[in-house]
Order: sequence, then C-alpha cells, then structure tokens
Amino acid sequence: MNNKILVAVPISLIAVAAFLLSFRLPVNAESVIGYVSVVALLFVAALEYRITWKRLFGRS
Repeated sequence: MNNKILVAVPISLIAVAAFLLSFRLPVNAESVIGYVSVVALLFVAALEYRITWKRLFGRS
C-alpha cells in the first residue's frame, strides 16, 4: 500500500474531527476519540485477518 495514503488518511480524519468540533456540535472530544479508536481497531483487524469485500458479501 502506498505510504502517502497511510499518512494522509489519519491526518485528514483528525482535520475533519477538528473542523466538526469547531461548530460546537453536541459531541465532545472524548467521544470522537473513542469512535475513531474503535474504527481504527476494526481497520487493523480487517488488515490482519485479510477481510475483503468479496469475502464478506460473496463474489457478486
């Protein structure tokens, strides 16, 4: 996988979270960090177990 993508995705997610938090939404920083960490753990698990869309939804 391209190293630029691996660097750009987390940085862009942090930028989007900071942008959304600047609007005073009823979401605090702790919940955003929690959701991002859960999604990151799911992403790492999918990479570790080589889960693909074809394996999840069949070959269609």
